Amino acid sequence: MQLHSMRSDSGPRLGVIAGRHAWPRAVDRNRFRRLVREAFRLLQHRLQRRDYIVRARNPQRGVPNAAEIGELLATWCNTNGE
Repeated sequence: MQLHSMRSDSGPRLGVIAGRHAWPRAVDRNRFRRLVREAFRLLQHRLQRRDYIVRARNPQRGVPNAAEIGELLATWCNTNGE
């Protein structure tokens, strides 16, 4: 999983990229998107004014769980994201 961010004039926004190459089954791609959106929603008040893009890339196993995704976004709450 990769997380990129760019400065934004509006509040924090989220983009999720989960293509077929990462997970061939639509069920897995949709689950990944749902988990990322939920983690973002819970942490949104702590995030800076940035556009965040989460990208599924070369997964070693199945879809990450909510704790792993939340941990990834939480690390970005504490950094500049640069």
